Amino acid sequence: MQQFIDTTLHPILVLLSVWLGKAVELVWYYPVVMLCLFCGIFFTLRFWFIQFRGFGHAIALLRGRYDNPDEPGQITHFQALMAALSGTIGLGNIAGVAIAIGIGGPGTIFWMWIVGILGMATKFVECTLGTKYRHIDPKTNIVYGGPMFYIKKKLPKFLQPLGILFAISAIFGGFGAGGMFQANQAASALATYFNVPHIVTGCALAIAIALVIIGGIKRIGQVASKIVPAMCIIYVLGALVICIMNITSIPGVIRFIISDAFSGAAVAGGSVGTVILWGVRRAVFSNEAGLGSAAIAHAAVKTNEPVREGLVGAIGPFIDTIVVCTATAIVIILGGNYGKASFSPTSNQISFETESILPGKSNSWAIAHKDDGQGKRLIYTKNTTDVESYQTHFIDVVKSSRTWYGTQVTALNGDAIQFKTKRGRGNYALIIRDSNGNKVAALKLHGDETYFFSSSKKDKDLDIVSFKLSPTTSNNTWQTHTLEFKEDTNDWILERPYLHKLSLEFIVDKNSEGLEVDDIFMGTPKNGIALTIASFDQFLRGFGSIFISLAVVLFAFSTMITWSYYSETAIMFLFGKRAILPFKFIFIGVIILGSTITLSSVLNFSDLMIGLMVIPNVIALLFLVEDVFDDSSDYFKRLRGNAFKRFK
Repeated sequence: MQQFIDTTLHPILVLLSVWLGKAVELVWYYPVVMLCLFCGIFFTLRFWFIQFRGFGHAIALLRGRYDNPDEPGQITHFQALMAALSGTIGLGNIAGVAIAIGIGGPGTIFWMWIVGILGMATKFVECTLGTKYRHIDPKTNIVYGGPMFYIKKKLPKFLQPLGILFAISAIFGGFGAGGMFQANQAASALATYFNVPHIVTGCALAIAIALVIIGGIKRIGQVASKIVPAMCIIYVLGALVICIMNITSIPGVIRFIISDAFSGAAVAGGSVGTVILWGVRRAVFSNEAGLGSAAIAHAAVKTNEPVREGLVGAIGPFIDTIVVCTATAIVIILGGNYGKASFSPTSNQISFETESILPGKSNSWAIAHKDDGQGKRLIYTKNTTDVESYQTHFIDVVKSSRTWYGTQVTALNGDAIQFKTKRGRGNYALIIRDSNGNKVAALKLHGDETYFFSSSKKDKDLDIVSFKLSPTTSNNTWQTHTLEFKEDTNDWILERPYLHKLSLEFIVDKNSEGLEVDDIFMGTPKNGIALTIASFDQFLRGFGSIFISLAVVLFAFSTMITWSYYSETAIMFLFGKRAILPFKFIFIGVIILGSTITLSSVLNFSDLMIGLMVIPNVIALLFLVEDVFDDSSDYFKRLRGNAFKRFK
């Protein structure tokens, strides 16, 4: 069975993952990014910055001042917003932000802010339309709404197939973004920090989801209105405590975010386009402005005034992106875990905790250990005018393993070497040597410049053994460095025994201050939730691994119950009520599946489906924008004339 999986099924899954990745690039690089940005700007200008003008009135609506229990619908304004937020606030804010910063750099959060603010206007339009053109069952008075309904009711006949496209995308978006991705990250967090098997998490979530979604949107609204506010408050408070602890660094973090947004300095290759792309993509994935998904939840509200629900819906991107995503981003950046600067060890970590005084090569230098309250660190002390150096233990780059049927397999032990340094003013260098003692690469720490050496002038192959040193400054604080292998060097390293182990030699110039080194290891990049948890734990030991792991599960749970309702509404639109129950069983099964498969496949599938939801919805919004403008003008005119009765 295992041989069948390795030789037949695995290549098919790899090929499928590649196709999904290409499809995501095709949809996201131009259509979705441009549509979302254009709509956000256009709606902001067309409605005279409605996200700011209507903010105060939206708060009054949330407080229930205009709630009339006799109006049609199933949930209050507050419950509708919480139901929608339970589908948006969650892993998109915790894991999604980490993914964006890990790939696009800190500047992505700036573009997430921009898209979040612009998205408030987009969310106003789609939630107003979703409520205005909702379907009310004449027999049960149950309300259904969303883009597929306003497409069917108001768009020209030749465009009505867009409603079918949206409904199909919403169904599979629910399976991907709302089901598999949530279960995947929740299972990853519990497995990493509590050793809970992935399948156990998947089954537990599936049972819990089944108990809630049977009750429909009313029960979903009740559950979400309790879970979401509590978890958001605790999560943001945790980030706020970290910000207060590092208050002097916050201005620098903000400046860094803004500068990187226009330079792309922290991205591999320095691409500003990558920063913008990932900022927009993760912002849309997080707050869902332009997807039309929130319009499905908001359509179930008790109201006869669609504009009211549009205003309430506009609060969603503000809470989701401006508040919660920013909290995550600042903690990650404060910890220095941006770009690809945070890795999980795949080999033993050299921490120097058990070392004492290390012998030197000669009388020209000496090495001691310093305990700074956080453990022992390797520290260089100058006792002569000569250059000082120290060569670490060898680090395994390549390791061997055996499969169950006895074939020996040799593989890289990790994607990069990571270590920490603490240094002041001066010149420092790092030399990387192979197991024969020959230089592979030499790097200057003070300017982060990279120089490459070859053991033989005839051996041109060594030019492809390349490393990237994370940009840092010398300010006597602990900083993380990443020496990352180029992708095309992996096979070459495997073929050369003398590169199976590498050593690091640190150099301190004679006129420089001391250098401390710690935590050297081979590792692989942290993905998604693991990066966020590690960043919180860096400042509040245990908060990340304990609270955020719990928050991930609860956020995933709330997101899944909301997305199950989105997909259920799409199922009802396409096939009628009789298909709803079979769908719920399939959705529960998808949760178990998502908890056991790889993140990249889940992420690509989720992004593809969400991208396909944007296209028909945005086309409909542009066609119907004048309907919303007329209703909005009339509503605010009546509001100014005190035409509405207050109930609280």
